[in-house]
Amino acid sequence: MLGLGDPAWDLQQAERLTIGKVLKEMVEVNTLIEIFEVSRSLRLLDVDAPALEMISEKIGNLIHLRYLVMMDEKFIMLPRSLSNLYHLQYISCPKLRISQHEVDFLPSDINNLSNLHYLTLPDYYISSICGIGKLKSLQKLNMFDLRDVSGYRIEELKNMNDLCKLGINCLKNVKDGEEARNAQLCEKRSLTNLTLCWSDTNQRNINLDENVLDKLQPSKCLRNLSIKRYMGAKSAIWMNNVNPIFNLEKIELTDCLEYETLPPFGQLPFLKSLQLEKMPKVKWLESKFNGNDKYHDFPLLEVLQITKLKALEDWFEAGVAAEDGCLFSCLIELTLVDCPKLKELPSLPPKLNRLHIYKIGWTTLNFCSNSNPIPLVFVNVICCPNITSLPLADEIARLAALRFLTIKECPNLISLSRYREVETTNNFHLMISRLSISNPSVLLMEPLRSIASLKMLTIANNDEVVPFPNEVEQWFLKVRSSLSELKSLEFLPSY
Repeated sequence: MLGLGDPAWDLQQAERLTIGKVLKEMVEVNTLIEIFEVSRSLRLLDVDAPALEMISEKIGNLIHLRYLVMMDEKFIMLPRSLSNLYHLQYISCPKLRISQHEVDFLPSDINNLSNLHYLTLPDYYISSICGIGKLKSLQKLNMFDLRDVSGYRIEELKNMNDLCKLGINCLKNVKDGEEARNAQLCEKRSLTNLTLCWSDTNQRNINLDENVLDKLQPSKCLRNLSIKRYMGAKSAIWMNNVNPIFNLEKIELTDCLEYETLPPFGQLPFLKSLQLEKMPKVKWLESKFNGNDKYHDFPLLEVLQITKLKALEDWFEAGVAAEDGCLFSCLIELTLVDCPKLKELPSLPPKLNRLHIYKIGWTTLNFCSNSNPIPLVFVNVICCPNITSLPLADEIARLAALRFLTIKECPNLISLSRYREVETTNNFHLMISRLSISNPSVLLMEPLRSIASLKMLTIANNDEVVPFPNEVEQWFLKVRSSLSELKSLEFLPSY
């Protein structure tokens, strides 16, 4: 039993208390009750007690409590009296696991805590709060699941103007644009992160989705925007005007199956990351807008990821010319996945460090670049059946930074040069340290057969290789190696 009269445990005036090892060493969890009865000046309480499943209702005595942190993952219910601690600003249960049986985990009147700034719980529990709009001081709402039930509609967001981060899910439950307007996102001046989600991609009223998105215009302070499973064919009006989205730094569009024309993202001066996924009707990355036939080259874009845009044909619409002749002047990482119709880049972005292509219809990889040397460090070419050549040999002198190379499942690759025959040179060599391939014969092609810097060799994903050629086996004596998914391989190499 904790000796409350002991000067070492003067809890009456304590403002901060961490409870962890104390409870592990004591048998009586009632110690917490004694603490709650005595320590009425506590502002911060941090509980880390693995054996604890519930906290006593006596916590309601801590009327000055501002910060409550509970590290245990086994809590089955928060005390009902928590709703009376009106000074609470921060509640965190970062390790909590979701259980379908804990439907009453939160007090039903948790929305009384009008001073609460942060509520760190699984999204499931937060979305269970009826009348969450009363938590007007809340700054972070990762995901709010809308329902067509009073207390769970989008109007709950109307007065939550301190939100910095907001996610809205199940937007199909919004009846029309006027109901969407009730969220008043444009009034939330602190909002920098916004995620808008529809719950599925089943057949819906396309016009309804477009009207709802039109009325969810955020303030100009927004930095990060994510839209998922939107089924409209066109962008919201506010997205087609650069001014409302002027400050965006990151954009994600996912599963927007009917989307046809992208907004003028290339004109955004601060955009650093653009991720587009599963938008099968988009044909161009950048189109004509407002009669402007000059292409703005994404002036600060550093990361571009394009996945499963199967109708994507070109980087910009026909008739649109690059304003300064340079695409993606600041691009560092480019990932292209399953875009079979996409034309090759006319030249490599001058700062490109990582290039990943998967299921792309190109016949070669264009290393044309205004940069000397070419700053590429990572190159991954996977599942590109039309690729016949990768002109590594032609650009050895400029590829001095290349360290990681993957060439897998490119069955028609016959050369690592633009030309069938390559003259070896003693002046320059690739400095690759890690090489991943599926066809061992690639090791016999120049300039790979001459590299001396290799430290790790991986051969995988080949159902046809039976024995390794003798020249290939020599590599296993020189470097660390890994073999996997070689179903027809009869013998391991002779080390």
